[in-house]
Amino acid sequence: MMGKAAKIILVLILFFTASFLISRNFNSIDFSDKIVFIPIKGVILSGDGNGIFNEERTLSTDAVDYLTKAESDSTVKAIILEVNSPGGSVIGSKEIAEKVKGMKKPVVAWVREVGASGAYWIASASDAIVADPLSITGSIGVIGSYLEFEKLFDKYGITYERLVTGKYKDLGSAYKGLNDEERNLLQGKLDLIHKAFVEDVSKNRGRNLEKYATGEFFLGSEAYKLGLIDYLGSKETAINVSKELAKIEKAKIVTFKTKKGLFDSVDKYFTKYSYFFGLGISGGFLAKEKFEINA
Repeated sequence: MMGKAAKIILVLILFFTASFLISRNFNSIDFSDKIVFIPIKGVILSGDGNGIFNEERTLSTDAVDYLTKAESDSTVKAIILEVNSPGGSVIGSKEIAEKVKGMKKPVVAWVREVGASGAYWIASASDAIVADPLSITGSIGVIGSYLEFEKLFDKYGITYERLVTGKYKDLGSAYKGLNDEERNLLQGKLDLIHKAFVEDVSKNRGRNLEKYATGEFFLGSEAYKLGLIDYLGSKETAINVSKELAKIEKAKIVTFKTKKGLFDSVDKYFTKYSYFFGLGISGGFLAKEKFEINA
C-alpha cells in the first residue's frame, strides 16, 4: 500500500504536471508580472498567406491569437506591439486593430522603424504609440494599383479572349485595360475603404486625421508634432509607458512568437513553388485576377 506521504507527493506531481500542460502562461510556471512583446513585422496578411524561409510577415490570425492568449494570462499586465511593417491587407490590418481595441489590458505600440498604412491603423488602436524620431509612420491611404499588359500583348500579337457571364466579372484583370466606367467604379471602392480607414484611425486617436490622410509618411519627430503618436523614444520608453499604464513598477519582459523549425520552412518552400508550377500549367484556362487592395 502507498504511504500517506507518497500519495501527497504523487498528487503534487500530477497537479504540477497538469498545470504545466494546460498552462497558457507562455509555456512556463511563472507567476511574476509580465509585459509581453507581440511582433507586427513585415507585410500584414489575412489568413495563412504565403512566405518562404525567413520572410517576415504578420498573419492576422496569429496576431489575434497572441493577443487572446495574452489577455487570458493573468500574469501578463501589459502588451507591447513591436511594429516594423509597411502595412498590407486591409482586412488583416482591420482584424488586428479591432482586437487591439477590444483588449482590457494596456496595449502600447512601439514603432521601431516602420509603422505605416495598415500597421499605423493597428498602432492607432493601442492605448499609446511610441516611435523613434527617425522612424516612418502614417501613410494613411489605400492602394489598388496593378500592372496591365494589354499594350504589351498587342506588340507581340497576343489576344485576350474575354469570356465572362457578368459585366464586371473580369474587372481589374491585368490582361485588359480599364475603360472610364470601370476605373471610376474601382476608384469608388477605394474611396469607401479609405473613408473607413480614416474614420477608424481618427476615432482611435480621438481627433480628425483627414488632413493627414494623403498617403504621406512622416518621420517620428514629425508625427509627434502632428499628434499621430504619443511619445518619442525606444524600446525602454515603450516598456516604461506600459508599466505606467499597468500601474506596476517592475515586470518580466517576454516575447510571444511562433517557433518554426527547418521542416516548416522547407514545407512552405515546396508548397509555394508546387503551387506556382501548377498555376503555370492551368493558367491558360483559369486566369487569376491581379487587382488587390492594400492599406
